[in-house]
This record gives sequence, structure tokens and C-alpha cells, in this order.
Amino acid sequence: MAKNFKLPTGWYFSTITDLVENILPPLLGQLTVDNAWAYVYATTLWSENVGGTEYLHIIESDKLKSKSGQGLAGRAADYLETHLVPGETRDPFAVVDQIGKAYIEERANQGFVAPKKKRDPNVTGAAFETVLQVLIGKLCGVTPSRTPRLRTLQGFELAPEGYHSRPDLVLFGPRDFRLLISTKWTLRKERIGTYLHESYFYRRRRPDLQIAFGVNEFQPNILWHLSTDPLVDRVYHVNKRMLLELYTPFADIPPGTGILASTLTGDHANATAYRRWARMNDRLFDLKDMFADIKVLMNTPDQVIDPEQEDGGADWDEYEIDT
Repeated sequence: MAKNFKLPTGWYFSTITDLVENILPPLLGQLTVDNAWAYVYATTLWSENVGGTEYLHIIESDKLKSKSGQGLAGRAADYLETHLVPGETRDPFAVVDQIGKAYIEERANQGFVAPKKKRDPNVTGAAFETVLQVLIGKLCGVTPSRTPRLRTLQGFELAPEGYHSRPDLVLFGPRDFRLLISTKWTLRKERIGTYLHESYFYRRRRPDLQIAFGVNEFQPNILWHLSTDPLVDRVYHVNKRMLLELYTPFADIPPGTGILASTLTGDHANATAYRRWARMNDRLFDLKDMFADIKVLMNTPDQVIDPEQEDGGADWDEYEIDT
């Protein structure tokens, strides 16, 4: 009987810890809150061949087949080439997908060939969760729990078996459950309702709980849906500055050319582009904000949960979840 490939216990954590401590500093410089995003991309981001050309996978595969998607991925590669290391150039295609290379190496060590698909979505999800877990530990001095059983967390002891049983990242301890970060490398509009339903469940049981999302989504409309919902405290983007630069309004207008005021209102393309950019700037946060918020929360006294009042007294009928 042929054996099945199986990753060793703790493989992601030990592999990504080695990347962060030993492999990536010579490529990107020592880890800081300013370049943590580059560590995330070097670990998790990968490229995909479309029509004989390699594109960075910053959007879903089906959108990479479009001209607009390829243009966006091309601009992302240009940005990373000059921003992965300040003042220097790096070939992003040579730096990214460190977890993919390690994954293929582990398969080879066990006698398996490289997978046929460029990337297993489970690898991306696990790598993204784990690299944030490791980076938070290094930069904040506290390591989140990754995918803990929900029933082990304060306030969720009576949660139905198997229901939302594995939150992505949890801070701080099981008896001091303060912050939940749901990690989504990309988002699909049809799944937003599911994510908000999960947030509703968490919020109803623990009104004091901070609920955040860590994402690498590059579709403004999807980010708007998530970041404006009252059930979500904050949406942290891996690289908000890069996102904003890729969607800079008036980028096609030659330097020194004036912008007519009449084009900044209504449905004009200039007005639409600026409103989209301004919404992302106002509603989204980046990894630096996430690290700062965690440190503030660490120094904030924990609220005492009244076990006799399960819902904390909140009027939950006011929330209507679209599933």
C-alpha cells in the first residue's frame, strides 16, 4: 500500500520560525515592524504561470487571466522589486514562496514528487496563519494560539461541538481570550456572509471580544464590504501602502496636468477612483497597526465576564446577518 504524504507535527511553525530567524534576514534585513509585511510576502506569496508569463498571485487565478488582473499583478511586481528592501532592488519572483519551496523539499524527503498544482490552498492558509503567529511573537512578545479548539476558550465552553471550533489566531490565553484574528489571504464576495456569521457568533457570546481580519485581498469592493461591517473591529492588510499605490487615483494623468473640478464629482472615472482610494485609506489598517493594537490590548485590564449574563446585555436583534 502506497504511503500518504503527511507533514510532521509543528512543521509550519518550525519551518517559518527558521525562515524568519535565519533565511530571510540576509535577504530582507533584520525583522522590524516596518518590514514585517515583506517577511509575509517572502514566506507566503507565490507566482502563477498564465499564458507563458509568471504573475504574482495577489488575486484569484480566474482574475489573473484578465488583462486588468495581469496589469495589477505586474504593477505589484514592480512595487515589490523596489520596496522589499528600502534603497535596493530585489527580484520578487526569486524571493517569494519560501514556504512552497520548503513544502516541496519536505515532500522530496519523504519520497514524493512535487505536487501537480502550483499551490495547494491549504498551504497558503496555514502559512499565512503561521507567519502572522510567528511575527506577532517576535515583535509583540506574545505568541498567539493558532487554531485552538473553541470550547477551550473562556466564554465558549458550551459552544456546540464542531461549530466554528478552530479560530485562526487567538490572543491571549484560553482564560484571557481578548482578540481573535481571522486570516484570509484572499476573499470572495459570496463568502463574506459566512465570515460575518462567524463574527456574529463570537460577538454574541463575548461582547468584549475584539474581532479582526488579517487579509491580503486586492479587490477594493470586497475590502469595503468587510471593513465597514459593524461586527468587524478592524481589517489589517498585509501591505496597505502597496494596495493604495496600486490604486493611486489620477495615475494616468501626465505630471503637471491640471485636474478639472468637474471630474471629481458624480460618476466620472476620476471621482470613482478617488472615492475608492479614499475609502481604503480610511477604513483599512496595516500590520504596523496590528502590532501596535496588540501591545495596547496587552496593557489594557481584562474585563470581567458575568457568567449569569451570557450575551452581556447586548441587543442582538439589531444585527441581521446575510448568509
